[in-house]
Amino acid sequence: MRSSKITADVRAFFTSYCTAFIRQDAPAIAKHFAEVVHVASDTGKDVRVHVESAVEWRKAIDRMLERYRAIGVGSIEATALGTDALSPRLVQARVRWALSDKAARPLYEFDAMYTLARHTDIFRITGVAHNEIPEYRRCLAGLDRVETNPPLSSD
Repeated sequence: MRSSKITADVRAFFTSYCTAFIRQDAPAIAKHFAEVVHVASDTGKDVRVHVESAVEWRKAIDRMLERYRAIGVGSIEATALGTDALSPRLVQARVRWALSDKAARPLYEFDAMYTLARHTDIFRITGVAHNEIPEYRRCLAGLDRVETNPPLSSD
């Protein structure tokens, strides 16, 4: 398989993945993952590494969508994508994500690396490493400050 075909398949995969997030469609998001997922998360203080089954990961997706609702995410965009194909069936992808609120104001950006495996014609995520948690916390803290310190009225 040509590398341009692999890259096109990866782009299509992440377009579908991103669309599922924008719709906040947990079952559609979950379909992008393998039965077992290896996750490495930089928390800002340490790195948390765990392996989750499809059932456990679905619960994690639900929690993630709740966090996105809490900060008013309106759109998610992959602003950069790089791929390294180890084979036509095994690809490493690097993605820069940008999250904006419903008024299209930027909330935060983060990076993630994915291991994609293709057992059929469709890729599935088997592993993800990301640095989103500190960015999310900064965003949430900033929103909390805005809500607890409303602008002074000129009246």
